[in-house]
Amino acid sequence: MCGENGSKWKEYLPIVTLVDRILVKRTTGYSPFELQFGQQAVLPIDIETNTYLAIEWNKISTTEDLLEARAIHISAKEETKLKAADKLRYSRKKSVQYLDKKMAHKLRNPLQPGDLVLVYNKALESQWGLILKKCWNGQFRVIIQVNEGPYELEELDGTKLTRKFAASHIKRFHPRGKIVHLDSESGKESSEVKLKI
Repeated sequence: MCGENGSKWKEYLPIVTLVDRILVKRTTGYSPFELQFGQQAVLPIDIETNTYLAIEWNKISTTEDLLEARAIHISAKEETKLKAADKLRYSRKKSVQYLDKKMAHKLRNPLQPGDLVLVYNKALESQWGLILKKCWNGQFRVIIQVNEGPYELEELDGTKLTRKFAASHIKRFHPRGKIVHLDSESGKESSEVKLKI
């Protein structure tokens, strides 16, 4: 289309940009044009063949007609946006569920309730100069794994975290050294357990 060396791209850019704006996107079920303006794009072919998109605005002669036409247009735009938002939410939910199911069993055996974990801080990946910063936050305790996908976690004091965490962003925490268990009544050491390092 643009030639072997791509030198003709300037000729096709306006056409390709228009086509991209009027094509229906999988995630929303609507074109960007329709989301922006609340109606499908009227193309030259629509005017030539007199499709339903070619509304004759010149036939509107009274204020009432104009108000009615604009009200229908605006309400259709809002309805379109709401439908697109619902479809986008559903599409994202399905993508997350697919990724969680795909990744959860590939990473490890599922974590059990009560396991201590660290959570990966993905925000640090894209920040310049923070590559060597602490990327794992925690420790947190696993509450439950939801539908073989994300995990619900809590702080060590039992405070539940509001969001769920993908299995790919969690790793088991392995404490080092010795663990000293305190007797809750006396506050004295009741037993010692040495861990292999």
